[in-house]
Amino acid sequence: MVKVVFVFEPLAPQAISYYLTRTLKKWKKQGLISEFGTRTRRLGKFHYKIDIDLDLTSKQTLHVLDDLLPNQLKSVRRWLNA
Repeated sequence: MVKVVFVFEPLAPQAISYYLTRTLKKWKKQGLISEFGTRTRRLGKFHYKIDIDLDLTSKQTLHVLDDLLPNQLKSVRRWLNA
C-alpha cells in the first residue's frame, strides 16, 4: 500500500492545482474574488510550493480579511485546544 502512494506522489501538484482552481472558481462565481491564478511546484518528496495570485476589490478584501481568515484561526485554536 505504501509503495502505491509513492508512485502517485509526483502527480500531487496537478491534483492540488485542480482542487484550488475548482474552489477559486466557486468563489469567483459568488463574487468573493475578481480574478485568480494558481501554480503548484514540487520541491521534493511531499514538499510543495503553492502560489496563489488573487485580484480583489476593496470590498472583497474586507470580506476575505473579516470573514475567511478568522474562521481559519478558529479552527487552528480548536486544534491547539487554546
